[in-house]
Order: sequence, then structure tokens, then C-alpha cells
Amino acid sequence: MIQTMIIKEKINLKEPIIPSCMLSEEEISNTLNNWIKLLDQHQIHIVFNQTPANLREQYDYIANEFLYKELPPHPKGLHFCFMYDRVTSDSTWSELDKMVHQLLEDVFRNKQSTVLPYSKKHLHFNEFENLSEPEFNYLMANHNSNRSSISHCKIEFKGREIFHDKMDINGEYRLGYTHPCHCELQQGSWKVSLNNQEGNWAVNALYIDGC
Repeated sequence: MIQTMIIKEKINLKEPIIPSCMLSEEEISNTLNNWIKLLDQHQIHIVFNQTPANLREQYDYIANEFLYKELPPHPKGLHFCFMYDRVTSDSTWSELDKMVHQLLEDVFRNKQSTVLPYSKKHLHFNEFENLSEPEFNYLMANHNSNRSSISHCKIEFKGREIFHDKMDINGEYRLGYTHPCHCELQQGSWKVSLNNQEGNWAVNALYIDGC
């Protein structure tokens, strides 16, 4: 039996590891191939489950993490097999976040938004309750009509709560208004409430501080 050691020591890698930002795509590919061959020679195998393949990401993973993995004590000739499978956020959430972001931006810019369907029930917008869809659309497009045009709009996501067929997404915003002689900043928090209607999320309520 041999003592615990990291993979870099196991394969006796002596060459300096260069940050990927300093290498061309061809250099990344060549170095990655050399590393994988060297690993195979020492019975260490890694499979990248990526479609399409991202060689720069693979290089960064091996250079910054994989080579420093600790191997347990093992007999000579034992093979180690690893699989790299990047876990990403659900694409449904990603698309929903994009639509919520666009909804908020449309409201801040006084534009009627159609990116998200609205609930079949009456809607709630800040202090306005039981709005019909046309009334809700009118308020979203006109609630800040006396404001100057926005020169800066930053929307941040902070949290998400889901319970059965209802979901709340919340965050913060910062707006910049340009005036002839000065700039004005406005910031606050926001929350979008949604419910699930036939498999799709629909806007049920919208709360924006300071609006």
C-alpha cells in the first residue's frame, strides 16, 4: 500500500501550470491532451460529459482542482475513474429569470410588457388591488410617466420561494435618471409573485419600493 497523495504527485507532473488566460486555444488543446495521456499512464482516467466540449473549462478544472485531488491509499496498478459533469441551473429558472428581468425593466422604462403571461385572476400592483389585465398594463406603462428617461437600470435577484403552485421572486434595483444639470439615483427592492397556470408561470402581483 502507498500513502495518501495528490494526483499531481502521483503522476509526477513537474512542468509549471500556466493560467489558461495566457494560452491560445491550440496550446490549451495540446496541453490538455498531454495531461490526459499522462493520467492514463498512471491508471487515472477522467471523462468529460460536455456537449459541446469546452476545452478551456476542462483545462481550468484539471489545472486548478483535479490535479490537487487526494487519492486514498491504494495498491499498485489500481485504476481510478472520474467523470466531470457540470451541474447547471435548470434552464426553466434561467428563462424565467430573464423574463422577470425584462418585465421589471419594461415597467421602469414605462413600457407595456408582454414577456410574461398575466394571471387569469385579478392582479395586484403595489397599492392597487383587483386590477383587470388592461388596468394592470396601463399602470405598468404609466406609473412613472412624469420621470425623466432612465440612463441606468440595474436589477439584481436575491431570493426565490416556491410553495406548491405559487412562487415569489425578489431582489433589488437601482435606477439612474439624467437631468440637464445633475443625475438622480433611485434604489429599492422588488418582488414578483407568480402562480402556475397549466404548466406556465403567470404574474399574479408586482411590488416595487419607491414606485
